[in-house]
Amino acid sequence: MSAVTVRRARLEEVRPLAAEYLAEQDEAFGRPTSPPLPQGGVFWVAEDGEGAVVGYAAGTLRPEGCTIGPIFTRRTGRRQGVAGALLAAIETWATDTRLPLLEVAVNADNTDGVAFLAASGYRPGTVLMVPTATLGDGHAAGA
Repeated sequence: MSAVTVRRARLEEVRPLAAEYLAEQDEAFGRPTSPPLPQGGVFWVAEDGEGAVVGYAAGTLRPEGCTIGPIFTRRTGRRQGVAGALLAAIETWATDTRLPLLEVAVNADNTDGVAFLAASGYRPGTVLMVPTATLGDGHAAGA
């Protein structure tokens, strides 16, 4: 893959990727770790050298900082620096906006995601526990 560029994005631009993320999370883990389109969220997209969108990230602003999640890369862009480019751009944005806290949500069962974040200098912090029972719609009660 050629060079990846990252830019802030509008909600409409990330909707198709959010649908892909949700489908993959449902298939792999039975639920998404993070809402694919957090209400009032901030969004970024990653584009390859030809301008094709190959990934996105969403963040939720809170008084104490920002929680990033998801960071999603289309299968064609995986292990090619897309997630790293998204994370680097988000970290630059967080520094430039003087956010006091930046954290990234990842499903504990997502071993690739956990390994990527560990290799990027992140460590486990707050752990969210979800009930093992499911609700009437088939999703985990805590999802």
